[in-house]
Amino acid sequence: MKNSTAKAVASHNAITSLLLVFGIFFVVGFACNSGSKPLASEYVGAWTGSDGSSITLRADATGDYKSGGTSVSGGAVEVDDAHKELTIKLVGIGPTLKIDKSPANGQMTLDGIVYRRSGGSSDSETKSDTRSTSRSAIPEEAKLQTLAKTTFMDFSDAVQAGDFEDFHKKVAKAWQEQTTPEEMAESFKVFVDNKEDYNFKKAVAPLDATFSPAPSIQQVAGMDGLVLKGYYPTKPERANFEFKYTNEDGNWRLIGIHIKTSRE
Repeated sequence: MKNSTAKAVASHNAITSLLLVFGIFFVVGFACNSGSKPLASEYVGAWTGSDGSSITLRADATGDYKSGGTSVSGGAVEVDDAHKELTIKLVGIGPTLKIDKSPANGQMTLDGIVYRRSGGSSDSETKSDTRSTSRSAIPEEAKLQTLAKTTFMDFSDAVQAGDFEDFHKKVAKAWQEQTTPEEMAESFKVFVDNKEDYNFKKAVAPLDATFSPAPSIQQVAGMDGLVLKGYYPTKPERANFEFKYTNEDGNWRLIGIHIKTSRE
């Protein structure tokens, strides 16, 4: 970036200190969605109902549910033995199912629907399958470079315009549902207020990102998230970043962003 950035560091110490220490860290709170205790092993796995509905239950007490127009991904799972109920909730939304018959021999009955387990019968198998899927799901280097740069460009456009309406439309649906464009603008206010010093689009455009550590797929409360962490060698300070994406309909969409500048 231009020398004006260095000048800003000297003339706006309070703002810069906040930027370097705090940066911007805005990640949708999936990690808090796990249930209060691990699930019993007989519940863990992928279940298919006689009505076509599907339930995936994980040992860390997170799960997915899909039936008709109702869909929950990465919700908190709780089994209430006293009331014979199984709940799958994401930010308070999701089904409460009556346990008519507890799991036995790969079959259970919830709300009168018979579910049969099709896979994921043990935690170790689930983790192994996840690792295998994760390795194969990481895009090639060229795609990763395009993804990171596009995120920087979109973010820079929002900062320069002081308007996060378009940026909001491009992030993951889960993030869109958690915040408004106006709340985004307030979260990134330190950049907007000093946008002349943070023209990331101009600074990053001719450069390639250095990814460190290597890009990876990480589980966030049962969701596969693509994590890109590294920096662009901008001058006089480099632009460090950590981006997290989730795959929606074959496209990686942003669920987390952390940007800060620092001396090398």
